[in-house]
Amino acid sequence: MNATTRSAMSSGQASDWGLLSYLRGEAGKPGTNKPAPGPPGPKGSAGRPGLEGPQGLKGDKGQDGAGGSGVKYVRWGRTTCPSDADLVYKGFVGSGQYNHYGGGGEYICLPNNPKYDKYKDGYQSDSYIYGTEYEIGFNPFKHNLHNHDAPCAVCYVKSRATQLMIPARNDCPSGWTEEYHGYLMSENSGHKKSRNFICIDKDAEFVHGSHASKNGALLYLVEGVCGSLPCLPYVSGRELTCAVCTK
Repeated sequence: MNATTRSAMSSGQASDWGLLSYLRGEAGKPGTNKPAPGPPGPKGSAGRPGLEGPQGLKGDKGQDGAGGSGVKYVRWGRTTCPSDADLVYKGFVGSGQYNHYGGGGEYICLPNNPKYDKYKDGYQSDSYIYGTEYEIGFNPFKHNLHNHDAPCAVCYVKSRATQLMIPARNDCPSGWTEEYHGYLMSENSGHKKSRNFICIDKDAEFVHGSHASKNGALLYLVEGVCGSLPCLPYVSGRELTCAVCTK
């Protein structure tokens, strides 16, 4: 019997065995080919959230930023700043002479210690600045300020960004911080010089040793005038208050 004949007989025997197994109801042998996977099923619903994990370790301190803008203001009539403000410098209230047409029209805070560069002594430019005297009739202040020179202080608050002087009020709106309050003052309306209105602290000081009527720039209490101002609520001839507020 050759190899071909034996192979054919073996194949036939295997076929007969499979048929016999089928007739007996026996399980067939597992196939060698795996079925192709079916298409993916629909996405399931989201599971319930897990328990919150423990708090992480505290991170390192970040670098300091460039700093807030802060706000500066002048405290007119005082040589110090409120407790939460830094003193930039203190000095004297200065402006143009009360009876001159030209020169500066605003009050400014001149420092105690000027620093000169190139100069020539004597008057060559015809533009001048003077100290400023209080001119007080009715005195609402703690001290007798009349004919004394007025001091000032430049203050800086790092934690706030803007400042506002409110005339005719001695308090600040909700959400604002009051730096100080006092009385509104400016130049006499009959003088040649026109000036800005400034808020003089209610506890105003004076420059010691300055009690002399030199009549440089002058400060008068400001009173309301009925007509263009509604009265009431304003009262004609009544001295106006003021407040300096920051936020």
